[in-house]
Amino acid sequence: MTLKEAREKIGKTQSQMAELLGISRNYLALIEVGKRPESTELLGKALLIVNKSSRELTIDEWKARAIAAESKLEKIKKSMASLLDGL
Repeated sequence: MTLKEAREKIGKTQSQMAELLGISRNYLALIEVGKRPESTELLGKALLIVNKSSRELTIDEWKARAIAAESKLEKIKKSMASLLDGL
């Protein structure tokens, strides 16, 4: 995975990724177009950032699903209560 691929995977701009990596946006841009070499240190940092972001996205996804499920459950409870009242 290249730095650019890592950045795009987590949806960060060059400025955002450069800040996370502790480098300038201009330097990151030069690396991405092949005018500066990618160091193993920067690639390592990028992979850690991608892994952390992936875990956070997964957690957010689960939270959103739980909220949606709770909302559906409340609607079902109200429908059941209404049906029981009609008996």
